[in-house]
Amino acid sequence: MNVELAIAALGCLVLALGHATIGLRWVLPNLPRGSLPSTPFGSPSMTLGMVRFTWLVVSVLLAGFSILLMALAWAPGADPKTLLLRWFAALWLAATALAGWNARRRPSSLLRFPVPLVFVVIAVLCWTAAT
Repeated sequence: MNVELAIAALGCLVLALGHATIGLRWVLPNLPRGSLPSTPFGSPSMTLGMVRFTWLVVSVLLAGFSILLMALAWAPGADPKTLLLRWFAALWLAATALAGWNARRRPSSLLRFPVPLVFVVIAVLCWTAAT
């Protein structure tokens, strides 16, 4: 096992938990819809959804990097290219799931702001390149 990578993985996990906790506890609940602007993609509530997604996707990516580093630490014989590309694919799918979760009350908002579709394309391309 590579101790340096394991410690880096633990650091990423602490950052992910801290970022998510701060956002969910203090930042995101205190963002009133009325104070946010409209965008070309929608109303202030859509802007709030985009801010929530942006905040939470950072936490998801930090957790994903933690898992990736831990996998690299515990499996020194694994092919790093395959491992990295498949983890990138999984992370993009996790970001897609987060976007879908945020849009669960209004799925049509995904059509107005189709970024999750691009996430899926990136995930498929990463997975394909890994094989």
